[in-house]
Amino acid sequence: MSLPLICLLTALPALQAPAPTTESMAILEAARLKAQDVAKDVAAWKKAGKNTRDFKGDCGRELAELDARLHTEKRLEIRHALLVSKLFHLDLARTVAPPALLDQVRKEVPPTSSAWGLDPSLILELGDEKQPGWGPYVTEARAKHPDPGVRALLLFEYFWDRLDAHDEAAWKPVYDTLQSQFAETRQAQKAKELFQAEQLTAIGHPAPAFSVTALGDPKTTYTLDTFKGRYLLVDFWATWCGPCRAEMPNMHAAWAKFQGKPFDILSLSFDRQIEHIAPFRKQAATPMPWKHTFLEGGFQNPLSLAYGVKGIPKPLLIGPDGKIVANGAQLRGEELAKTLERFLGK
Repeated sequence: MSLPLICLLTALPALQAPAPTTESMAILEAARLKAQDVAKDVAAWKKAGKNTRDFKGDCGRELAELDARLHTEKRLEIRHALLVSKLFHLDLARTVAPPALLDQVRKEVPPTSSAWGLDPSLILELGDEKQPGWGPYVTEARAKHPDPGVRALLLFEYFWDRLDAHDEAAWKPVYDTLQSQFAETRQAQKAKELFQAEQLTAIGHPAPAFSVTALGDPKTTYTLDTFKGRYLLVDFWATWCGPCRAEMPNMHAAWAKFQGKPFDILSLSFDRQIEHIAPFRKQAATPMPWKHTFLEGGFQNPLSLAYGVKGIPKPLLIGPDGKIVANGAQLRGEELAKTLERFLGK
């Protein structure tokens, strides 16, 4: 983060967001109503047995109308609402916002704009884009946004990110802030639950026992003893999970590099239907040529609860003695290969 963490601790819950104009409120309310329609479409899509990975909201008309208004609108607050609404509709449509739009939003919409109340998570998605200037922008929104609800959500997501990275100097004061200044919020409760869940698979702890059936082979069962004497990368994932799919190149590179060593991967799918897995693995880029199982019920499966899975992807590295040796951010992105090299050599 570009700004010191103390900025997070100076948030003032007593502040109130300035009252937005009736017109800007109408723009944001229209976006919320559209989100409700899209949610119904998603439900129908699921009911038809389709994979939500392939769903895209139909927002063409709304996006065209927003572009037309932005072309002529001069009033700042209205422009803020229009730009945030455009980002929101692109998100509903599962369409990546072009860099030019991200740059325009950062320049025109202040981090403290009431328009972000439409969906504060949009700020986090923008920060994930790693566009120049977005780091300080997100930090300022987290520290100074006048809406306590927006700040609570941004604080929680920062807490989760830093907890995942094992950055106690960062996550602990944010956790304390959530529990003291935002104690009655859902985010404070979620932070407490997440912290407790993470203790179930802390480094050095024995991995919870499991017994799962191999995907496509009902006669084969995998347990911790199956992998005794080897390093096991446990990968909770789903085809509908964008961040999970983003990790696939790293997973395949790791498998290609280390499969000849005492190393295995076990992917545990959270897909809503087992039939969604095979088509994904038939793609040339994602064969996932390692061990698999399907967890009925996803997050509510007893194994998921035993491992404290609150979000996916959730990677864990279990050592030859059955104890957890690495987890979280240590096993994502470029860090995956580096972590495996520590234990398996180059």
